[in-house]
Amino acid sequence: MISSETPLVSVVIATRNRSELLKVGIHSVLNQTFRDFELVIVDDGSTDNTEQVVKSIDDSRITYVRGEGNGISAARNIGAEKSRGQWTAVHDDDDIMLPNRLEEQVKFINDSVDFIFGAFINFDDETAELQLHHGRNYGYGPALMSGFAPGHSTWLVRTELLKTFRYDEGIESAVDNNLTFRMLRSGVRFIHSGVICLLRRVHSGRITNQGGQGQKYVAQMNLSFLKRAFTPQSVQELSRASRRDWGPVDKTNWETRYLGFLPDHLVKRSGFIVLAKQLASAEDDLQRLEVRDAADMTWEEYFAASGAGAKMNRASVRVRENAEIEEILSGIEIAKPHSKKSAHDLMTEYALSTIFDSQEGFFDGTGVLVLAVGPASVWTQKQISVTNQRFSTTDNGSEVIGGIIPLHSLEAADGIKTKLFSDDTHDCRVFVRGSTDKVREIVQNELVISSSNKTA
Repeated sequence: MISSETPLVSVVIATRNRSELLKVGIHSVLNQTFRDFELVIVDDGSTDNTEQVVKSIDDSRITYVRGEGNGISAARNIGAEKSRGQWTAVHDDDDIMLPNRLEEQVKFINDSVDFIFGAFINFDDETAELQLHHGRNYGYGPALMSGFAPGHSTWLVRTELLKTFRYDEGIESAVDNNLTFRMLRSGVRFIHSGVICLLRRVHSGRITNQGGQGQKYVAQMNLSFLKRAFTPQSVQELSRASRRDWGPVDKTNWETRYLGFLPDHLVKRSGFIVLAKQLASAEDDLQRLEVRDAADMTWEEYFAASGAGAKMNRASVRVRENAEIEEILSGIEIAKPHSKKSAHDLMTEYALSTIFDSQEGFFDGTGVLVLAVGPASVWTQKQISVTNQRFSTTDNGSEVIGGIIPLHSLEAADGIKTKLFSDDTHDCRVFVRGSTDKVREIVQNELVISSSNKTA
């Protein structure tokens, strides 16, 4: 049963006879860092065990709809009709939605935009070869130049628009291309979010591959439809102006940044991740840190941990070699070795990386932070009472606690440090809010902890 409350987003998947791939896609959606969504799955008359696979997943956000096998366009229209969200995020059944896709794209929602899209990465399901599809800012220029349309599984669209325009059920390929062209001519407002939204699986069973010449013919027909409103000279001028009008995608380390989210048969993971879990029994805000060996995790576990907010910066991922090479490497750690972390060091490193990763929200309008780390046994009630955020972890039965105190002045921070944490059992440091580069410099300098050489 789904909630009666209206979610902000409806994620819609249309599927047919791809139960195993669909299961992976569903898992990637349900483990998003953003939670205010429903998942509508329209089964276009599958003859495999698709229905059983969907109904075996116990999650109230899922709505399963059985179609009549009238084609992918009809199935997507059914999905739009069943959607309750204000916005619809499109997802194809054989793709992997990256964990922060929804969280990052909803940031672009405002009254001046109707259609949000992004970039995606193709991955070969046999070789793990990656290809980034950056995408241009969308308008008449890119559309007329090459028939470009935003990547389908990157769409976040006002649901009412999908219900109004609908997918053309008279065609089975280049359907998304056709729909965006009609929206463009009607004044729908598009924006490129710059977000890399998904890993798009390249395999022999893709609809694009199966469409063959039909795909190209319909795409050309769509482009001819769009060009009717323009003179040849206008088409040339608009096309020329859009050649380098690329969207704002952060391409830094994109070849390795998302390797960990590829399926297990393509990559090998090592190192460890750190996951913080809220303690429901705690009287105040206390998070328990859990360290997990990435090498022991399946794709499902690794993805779920990322969606739950795990710190992945201590995990290493490489593309698997052939079977003979992997047998030789079996049991050998070839990634950069990670030294054993004490609970004390782990706590400090986690708190520091949290400060850096969410600088604005963590400082919460204040200019200074005090971070204190020490054995749980030495923390007093007064010390605990003044900390807004606390972290806890254990090592060989010994518990360590870290606490964050936001303040407005350096003088107050120095006073708190002197008054409450001047003993030799706490490691206490003061951080002053600054530019991103400054915060990064502070974090990097503080990663090596020395109880005999404390710094402010």
